[in-house]
Amino acid sequence: MSDPADSPLISSEKFDAQSLAFDGQAFSYYEKHGAETVEHAFAIANILHIHARVLEASSFYRRAFDLHSKSQTEFPLPQSLLQVRLLCLLKAGLEANTQEIYELEKYSVPMANYIRGVSAAWRSGDTEGSLKLIGNAFEEFHSGEEIDRLYLEIALRWLRSFGSIDFPSNEKEIPHHLYMYWDNNPPEEIRNNIEFHKKIIGDNFTIFDQQSAAAWLYDYYGKDASELFLKVRHPAEGADILRLHVIMANGGWWLDADLKIRSPEAWANLAGSKAGCQLFTTDNFVLHNDFFGAAPSDPVITNAMMTAWANMFIHPHLYIAFKTGPGVLNRAVSRALFQSIRQNVTLPALRIDNQSTFDMYAEEYEVAYKSGGNSWHNQ
Repeated sequence: MSDPADSPLISSEKFDAQSLAFDGQAFSYYEKHGAETVEHAFAIANILHIHARVLEASSFYRRAFDLHSKSQTEFPLPQSLLQVRLLCLLKAGLEANTQEIYELEKYSVPMANYIRGVSAAWRSGDTEGSLKLIGNAFEEFHSGEEIDRLYLEIALRWLRSFGSIDFPSNEKEIPHHLYMYWDNNPPEEIRNNIEFHKKIIGDNFTIFDQQSAAAWLYDYYGKDASELFLKVRHPAEGADILRLHVIMANGGWWLDADLKIRSPEAWANLAGSKAGCQLFTTDNFVLHNDFFGAAPSDPVITNAMMTAWANMFIHPHLYIAFKTGPGVLNRAVSRALFQSIRQNVTLPALRIDNQSTFDMYAEEYEVAYKSGGNSWHNQ
């Protein structure tokens, strides 16, 4: 089995531009800034990580950690640097160094157990042991960070080990009603998409704009919710806030305006679902918030809405996908799974299907603004 110390880049204390010649962006950054501060070493590590150069990224995360004052007021925190360094080693197919895990434990026991848990799942296939080790370590991270995706992936593998994923059924059906939102002045393609759904769904379709959404929030959740919605820094954030509140109050299905239900038959097949909450995951275990359904007052949606509100006030500058978007659904599911596995709490009536099932019901709707990279759904 390989040892991280066998890597020339990791074992060497010399960091130079030549060692980054394989990555043009990292190479350019190093030539301009060097790697003699936490900020610059961390930036290079992130570039390498994004480009899937995980072994090399691990060495620069370690360098950033070594340069760090170890103060809990200097960001990124030392434990964050060390845990991502160790995770990158695991991604590279190497063992996480035991001494470094103990070093991480001095700063954060949950993060150390997170690394131990991922190692148990990836190195020995022990998904049950992995989940027990990880526990609710995800609470040490912002909603939507990688730990939520890994936790979901491991949990689904564990559940499949029993032969099937058998979530509890629900007495309530998901109301057969579709909701959609576009803030103001929808382009022609979106207007056509709205008309398509009006035609195939009829009275069980509701389209909100900013004005009607603010009025609805005022009537159902009060002045503060309405004003919070109107003050969001980006339309995507407003759509995120609205969708959670609407499905929480009314139940039903949410579909982003740049998606399309495939056919009247696909819509009909969604009727009568006994899942309290129906979610779909991407191949990378990010839960879709652009298309999902739930019964009114579903606990998973309730938890996601609570997290979105907390993020709006506590982490206002957080990346939108983590702050109010798919990340809050991933975090809500992480909590539900943890409570079921570790605290013997009955799992909510939750169903999670994969991307191919998602594609059976909904498809991308071709719109011109996407080709220009201006989709507010991608912010």
